[in-house]
Amino acid sequence: MIRVRNLHKSFGGQRLFSGLDFDVAQGEAVVCIGPSGSGKSTFLRCINGLEYFQEGEIEVDGTALHSVNRLKPAVADREAIRQVRLKVGMVFQQFNLFPHMNVLENIIEAPVLVLGIGKSDAVSHARSLLRRVNLEGKVNSYPDQLSGGEQQRVAIARALAMRPRMMLFDEPTSSLDPETVGEVLSVIRDLMDDGMTTVIATHEMAFAREVADRVVVFDRGEIVEVGPPEEIFVSPRAERTRTFLSRVLKTGR
Repeated sequence: MIRVRNLHKSFGGQRLFSGLDFDVAQGEAVVCIGPSGSGKSTFLRCINGLEYFQEGEIEVDGTALHSVNRLKPAVADREAIRQVRLKVGMVFQQFNLFPHMNVLENIIEAPVLVLGIGKSDAVSHARSLLRRVNLEGKVNSYPDQLSGGEQQRVAIARALAMRPRMMLFDEPTSSLDPETVGEVLSVIRDLMDDGMTTVIATHEMAFAREVADRVVVFDRGEIVEVGPPEEIFVSPRAERTRTFLSRVLKTGR
């Protein structure tokens, strides 16, 4: 579903990625861990076409994104990005809900305007998604009337409303109060259990160990280690993985 080859990415002349290779199979749950600033979020944004890269290729469900060395991508590149975003749902650290729209309106906006789905069908699907994220009673609520965990679950429902083939989560619990983290992770866990192809960057180590088919360790723009969770968390091979885990497991982060 996702194929990355020889990915190079720089910011202002400072290199972040230097030739990353990466694959995600259909139905796989991949969890990316590593220190803050290690490149996890940028990597996800490259996959979804939100960040350009200077060398290499990313292929998402048969659609290729190519390197862009100019400020504005060509028309063909923009169309490829559009196609990828139709296939890939993404949930960010911040909820980014429209504050002037209620929950239902937030969810149906893109399916109606982008996919051309009839409003009645979009509303029916939105209501089923709200049941799935345990928010069926919040249809008419506005974002400022919801907790952080509820807003993030609405954001997940909004991404699912586009009927994506896969989901990317960029540290979806980092802005939440501790008591609301579990409700969001429970929704993500259910998606994984249902076979949704998923890549998530997170600092929730217990969750990573529980749900991942594979864990990918990032550090300083490199993938330093990849393996099943029991291997990564019990007997990591790379010294940088051991250093990172010893610090985060000690602090509980």
